[in-house]
Amino acid sequence: MCTRNRSRNCRCSLLSLALIAGLAQAQDSGGGVDLQFGNWLDPSGRIGWDGCDPDGESWLSAENKRTPTGFLYGCAPQLATAKPFGDNGWTWSGNVALGFLHLSGDERNTNWRRFRDPDDGVVLQANFSLARAEDGRYVDVRMSHLDRDNQYLRAVFGQAGRYKVQAFARSTPNVLSGNARSIWDGVGSAHLTLKPGVAAAGSSAAQVAAISAAQPLSSLSVVRDKVGVSVNYLLNPRWTGYASLSHEERSGARPFGGPFFFNYPFPANGGVYEIPRPIEDSTLNFMGGFRFVGNVWRTDFNYTGSFFRNAHSSYDYQVPYGLYSVAGAYTPPLTQGSFAYEPENDYHRLGLTFGRKLPSWNGDFSVNLALTTMRQNEKLLAPMDCQGQFGQALAPPFIYDCANWNTTDALSRKRAGLAINNQKVDARLVLMPNDDVTWRNTARYLREDYSGSYWAYNPLTDQYGYIAENGAQGSVVPGEMGVWDRGPNASVLTRIRNLPLDKETREVSTGADFRSSNKNTLSASYTYTAIERAHREVATTHDNLLKLGWNNRALDWLSFRANYSYLDRSGSRYYYDPYEFTFSSSLPGFVEPAGGLSPHTVSNLRKYDIASRTQQKLDLMATFILPHDMTIYASVRGDRNRYDAQIGRQRFDTYAGSVQWEWQPNPNTTASAWYGLDRSTLVFANVNDATGSDPALGGPTYPEANRWWMDDAQRNHYAGLNFTRRLGRATLDLAWNWTYSRGKTSYRMNSPDALTTPANAALASGSYPVMVYRVNSVTAGLSLPLNKRMRLRLFDTYERGNLSDWHYFGFEDTLVYDHRVYTDGGPSSYNVNLVGMLFEVAL
Repeated sequence: MCTRNRSRNCRCSLLSLALIAGLAQAQDSGGGVDLQFGNWLDPSGRIGWDGCDPDGESWLSAENKRTPTGFLYGCAPQLATAKPFGDNGWTWSGNVALGFLHLSGDERNTNWRRFRDPDDGVVLQANFSLARAEDGRYVDVRMSHLDRDNQYLRAVFGQAGRYKVQAFARSTPNVLSGNARSIWDGVGSAHLTLKPGVAAAGSSAAQVAAISAAQPLSSLSVVRDKVGVSVNYLLNPRWTGYASLSHEERSGARPFGGPFFFNYPFPANGGVYEIPRPIEDSTLNFMGGFRFVGNVWRTDFNYTGSFFRNAHSSYDYQVPYGLYSVAGAYTPPLTQGSFAYEPENDYHRLGLTFGRKLPSWNGDFSVNLALTTMRQNEKLLAPMDCQGQFGQALAPPFIYDCANWNTTDALSRKRAGLAINNQKVDARLVLMPNDDVTWRNTARYLREDYSGSYWAYNPLTDQYGYIAENGAQGSVVPGEMGVWDRGPNASVLTRIRNLPLDKETREVSTGADFRSSNKNTLSASYTYTAIERAHREVATTHDNLLKLGWNNRALDWLSFRANYSYLDRSGSRYYYDPYEFTFSSSLPGFVEPAGGLSPHTVSNLRKYDIASRTQQKLDLMATFILPHDMTIYASVRGDRNRYDAQIGRQRFDTYAGSVQWEWQPNPNTTASAWYGLDRSTLVFANVNDATGSDPALGGPTYPEANRWWMDDAQRNHYAGLNFTRRLGRATLDLAWNWTYSRGKTSYRMNSPDALTTPANAALASGSYPVMVYRVNSVTAGLSLPLNKRMRLRLFDTYERGNLSDWHYFGFEDTLVYDHRVYTDGGPSSYNVNLVGMLFEVAL
């Protein structure tokens, strides 16, 4: 049985694994070969498939053992009996399971399918092992096939103390929408065309709504297919070589915002589109190096590389709605929007670590050096893909020829030519003056340098900037095409170059652990971190972090741990607009408009990642060792943040508590129960802008009357029960899991002018509807041995979810509102039942 959170007693038969089928798989980092294999039905990768060994962890005693903190160790897995394989000393074992899954209820629901995506069908699972004791050689193969998008195959072979080779292949689905209605054909491809009955740039809202409603519900998902191989080879007792190579492909489609200029202030104009964004990319990862371990010295030299590529450089989609100029001028039709994909990039890292044991104070010194470069140098796309003209037939000339923008000759250069280069030095010194004191010291330096400058300049027109919304914005509002020149657009404010964000981090830390007695350990540490940032609101931040800890085992039946930390962040003067050099206002010839430029933002804004703040954290943890092999674990945690901000994030607090009970009287019976609660509150302030050029809060541009506040409160509850009991030769598994989340967003304002549309103030109630996520899951399973080699496994999981998200209210009626078209219907409540049967044969 696999219990939640900190449980150590994880008994992973297939039936008990089905109890946690609602949990998402852990995602790997993408660097190297994965360490964990499994799927939603078998998260452990068939480790512990046969339950617990009745002899326990030792031939001497079957008594359960505990960790130093009081938790019961997980049971020793039951191993299949090995049989001779020929006359050369090899032995083998294995089993094969063939079964069937059947779903009923709201089986297409997104929340149910998210990382599992099951269907009715055949299940095949197997494992096979070979071993030879005399020289330590072994082979292990494990596999699970649920369907083509949810499977894994892992093979490991080697020789103990000499080498190990591992190869794997797996597929993992990620369902993003189970109730999508697309008005486009070609979902999953790089070209989305409108369904028959919808004309590009010539349809009414009623026509689009009718086509949308007529489409059948469909799913949008992204599937990861990953293969990899790794090798570890012991060259001699001191040197080890290692290498790994993996390749991952993603394919599918997901809901994505595809705007074509905002529709809210201009009814029946422009459009806002949620499109099924196609996904088709791949990542190649490599890691290799050599490791030396001696009596005094040790070292590790390694290289890591990662290479990301897209199958397509961009994708496009036809738009059903036309545009009109708010000035009444002629506007050439624009029939499609387009997006470039994330830039292809290369990552290289060279690392060197060396360490040495010191002759005095039982010391250890180590240094880690790393050079990293991340590069983007793919071919750039033309600013537009239109034909003819775009813009508005107004004077000064606000109409443009597509021929000057739909070619790469309109770019200042043909490739990206950008990079980030990092240099890292990390030194550590650990000293133990005596058996009761450990003194730790670290020093860290990290430099991040941005290389390359890209200017958004069109040599064909001698203009700076970029075409906003594929030409749609400037076709609606005069002067907002997004380009600057020394002529009629000399007062246009637009972004003209990239923003380099160089950063340098210097950190030192010292701390000590002191064992005052055999039952008490005290710890304290201090860390100072200084970060210098280029082109950010605060040039330098200073973090002072104090940590205190206490571990107590004065009572044989209680282990108590307490940790407290206090962080104080300060910094240099806050400058609200460090980005002016990236805009056209920094160019010679820029003409400031009458009345001045609108400020970049209110000067009182403080961005939370660099703003001055204080943070306090407290963790209290207790483990109670009870008779009859019972354990109770309880914890309380608090995280309190205060920000020095009139505008921006002001407070973020999280408080949590949990209690868990575990019982393992013998390998035949295990039980656990848990409950957890966490509460978080975010307080945020902002101000609606008026007109003017004064950036100060309380001035004419940001008057005090336009100020507003938001409080976001989240409450989450978790509970569950697990019980496993061997009944003669059969095994019964029961489980219940419950999750309840409640979120409420409240707001207040100084006046109706704080709203974008002041006339809507009468509708403001002070809070949005409560968001609720409540899921109950119950599973029962039974394992029945038919004879010494055959076993039948049966299980049934019922899950019920009650979901309410006000962002999607009304989507059950239509996905089209004026010129706003949505694809995903949003979360919805569901009831699903999964029945499974597996027939297993020991080979």
